[in-house]
Amino acid sequence: MSQTTAVRTESTVEAPSAGAPGSAARYALLTHGLRLAIVVALLALWQYASGRWVDAILISSPTEIVARFAEMIQNGQLWRHTQVTFTEIIIGYAIGAGLGLAVGFGLAQSRLWADVFEPMILGFYGIPRTALAPLFIIWLGIGIASKVGVVALMSFFLVFFNTYAGLRGVDRDYVNLARLFGADRFHLIWRVLLPAASPTILVGLKTAVPQAVIGATVGEFIASSEGLGYFIRRAAGTFDAAGLFVGVIMLLVLVLVANWLLDLLEARLMAWRSVTAIGNLE
Repeated sequence: MSQTTAVRTESTVEAPSAGAPGSAARYALLTHGLRLAIVVALLALWQYASGRWVDAILISSPTEIVARFAEMIQNGQLWRHTQVTFTEIIIGYAIGAGLGLAVGFGLAQSRLWADVFEPMILGFYGIPRTALAPLFIIWLGIGIASKVGVVALMSFFLVFFNTYAGLRGVDRDYVNLARLFGADRFHLIWRVLLPAASPTILVGLKTAVPQAVIGATVGEFIASSEGLGYFIRRAAGTFDAAGLFVGVIMLLVLVLVANWLLDLLEARLMAWRSVTAIGNLE
């Protein structure tokens, strides 16, 4: 009786199955409604606490932040700083993630070169990447190139390790079976290795996005004349809490947009993986 009760209790907190569209819709509506209610409650508490419980100069308020957003959009300042940081992130992330994919894939295919380079990469990974940001400023100047270098460095390691681990973790039975059916190296890579390792690789690509944003922001903190990091540092220096929150929110928006784009890529790759798996079974 106790086991039956436990099972029934657990079933009441599980999400509805995909076979019950009405229940799934109600569950989605409930979760979104609870999220919205929590956010509205926190904003209302923040608005009430500003100037009453905490000095407004320290935490500003939601209404002041909205007003500052409108002001910065109107004078073009927000777009200018966001465009600079976004450009740094896109270029640096593309370079770092591309190198991470290439190096991870190359070392996963060669036991010899993996044994040679893996300790070196691990040792270099142990160095705090943000501590290397001043070196990029010295080498590449205070312009966009130094921030791109920091972003590329921050993105490289996470993508590399996930790509390397994902490819090395592919079940060898799949590889041997594909070879038994006459698959050449090209088909082995595109129909077996990459589909099997794609979930791990995508995790690396996603987790590298916040690191890329951190890299660009840290570089702008150290030496820059524009960008969201520069704007946040200037706002903090002038006790402009509303402007500081505007910069932080825009960084959050960049991360959310990048993750949304990667979610679209993941959905496409997973669909391709499913189709490939069905094709192999046929």
